[in-house]
Amino acid sequence: MEVHHHPKVEKKNFKEYFLEFLMIFLAVTLGFFAESLREHVNDNSKESEYITALSKDLMGDTTNIHTWIEAFNSRINEYDSVINMLRAPEKITNGAKLYYMSRITTRGTVFEDNNNTMIQLNISGNFRLIRNKQLAEKIVAYQNDIDNYKRINEYDSYEARALYEPQSKLFNAFVFNDMSKPITDSTVTSSNTLLGGFRNVFKEPSGNPQLITQDAEKINDFVYYLHQRRSTFAAEILILYKQEQDAVALINLIKEYNS
Repeated sequence: MEVHHHPKVEKKNFKEYFLEFLMIFLAVTLGFFAESLREHVNDNSKESEYITALSKDLMGDTTNIHTWIEAFNSRINEYDSVINMLRAPEKITNGAKLYYMSRITTRGTVFEDNNNTMIQLNISGNFRLIRNKQLAEKIVAYQNDIDNYKRINEYDSYEARALYEPQSKLFNAFVFNDMSKPITDSTVTSSNTLLGGFRNVFKEPSGNPQLITQDAEKINDFVYYLHQRRSTFAAEILILYKQEQDAVALINLIKEYNS
């Protein structure tokens, strides 16, 4: 009868088990640290990309804000000219200018921020990547500037609509209709279309058109809403000026952070 012998198994001592455990532990730990380091490097790279893109957006904003402040001041001057001409409606000698400036008083002017990077930071949840607390606080403050302007601009939009009715009581609608210019490709694609309150879609009428009435109460209603919107223009200027200053400060802080 054939006898089978079991192979002899050598038992490991404690030191061998400990060394195996230590090697496995070190391998897992090093893998964890390697993964953490990879994520850290990746997060730093993303942070750098975000703040570089944000800096470019801010530089664009500072240029645009300066232009828009000038445009709002120009519109305030136009409103003042209309109001001054309506002080003495019986003495209007340049009806064409009055009709043109009055027609564009209802046009909208909405400043648009270059906030694509901020939107990406908020939507993606990557705002956490901004490690510098001061930088993060400045970004939040700048977002507040944007929100403040939007709130004031809501009054601007309401007041622009409110001008329609009192305007219709004073001006000849047929003259307004004849002032319309045809819409062309250059009109639509012009970067100054919104900035100028769409004034490039109107032209001054011929001759010396007059008001359809010199009723003091109706003139007062129109001037009242002109005054209200003029005041809102001034508020928008103040907010945009603060936004411009905050943008410059944020740009400088980003430069320091990157250096």
